Amino acid sequence: NMAGLVQIGLVSDVDRVKRRVRVLWPDSGQTSGWLYILQQSGAWLPDINDIVLVLYLPAEDGDGFVVGRIT
Repeated sequence: NMAGLVQIGLVSDVDRVKRRVRVLWPDSGQTSGWLYILQQSGAWLPDINDIVLVLYLPAEDGDGFVVGRIT
């Protein structure tokens, strides 16, 4: 099942040391676990309230990664 592999959410927490974030899913009001940021030039890290695109691996309880910010 491919549903839910790509999602859009709102950054709610940022861990700058480990380069990961938690994302709020507006439709459900739930928050993700900690998600790593895919490597981008300039060591980009999203800010709280940024809207981001998240990609999950197609496995049960697969890891998720923030692909980038949506502007």
